[in-house]
Amino acid sequence: MFKLITAPNEIITLEDSAEFMRAEFSASEESLIESLITASRILCEEYLFRRIGVQTIELRDRGFPIGNSPIILPAPLISVTSIKYLDSNNVEQTLPSTEYIVSDSAPGLIVPINSWPEASKAGDSLCVRFVTGYSDPGESPMQSEALPKTIKIAMLMQVADMYENREAQVEKPLTANQTLVNLLAPYRLEMGI
Repeated sequence: MFKLITAPNEIITLEDSAEFMRAEFSASEESLIESLITASRILCEEYLFRRIGVQTIELRDRGFPIGNSPIILPAPLISVTSIKYLDSNNVEQTLPSTEYIVSDSAPGLIVPINSWPEASKAGDSLCVRFVTGYSDPGESPMQSEALPKTIKIAMLMQVADMYENREAQVEKPLTANQTLVNLLAPYRLEMGI
């Protein structure tokens, strides 16, 4: 299970949304649009198994993967802060970074150099803290990859669609926006929803 530790700054702004939708929002609508921007980001993150906006996350699981299988993390992986686990005596240990290799492939992978240590299988006995996410194209590229423009356009389309179709019931059934799906398809890691 992933737990958000440090939330990202939203890459899409109210101004971006207004320009895309060719609209001006009243003060009362601004908080709605901001909520829709966040909802759009989360929907895209889950669909793509990628994170949008630099964020710190913890993966909590029952012990290490079976055998020498990798720990799989959402792309784009920036860094691994720590790997903590409960040993077989339920004492918290920190795995030294010399014991594993981090690959910033898509998805991000953590692979043991030899093998994973023995860990308790109780509850959330494994905790991997990491930093991931696309950055705003205006930020320093040294921190993370810039958000691809097609993902940003897909998010703007999603915001506009949610804004126009706010009601729980509509006269005609809603269908998936095929353009949105096509824009996101090249970036989907087939691990999302």
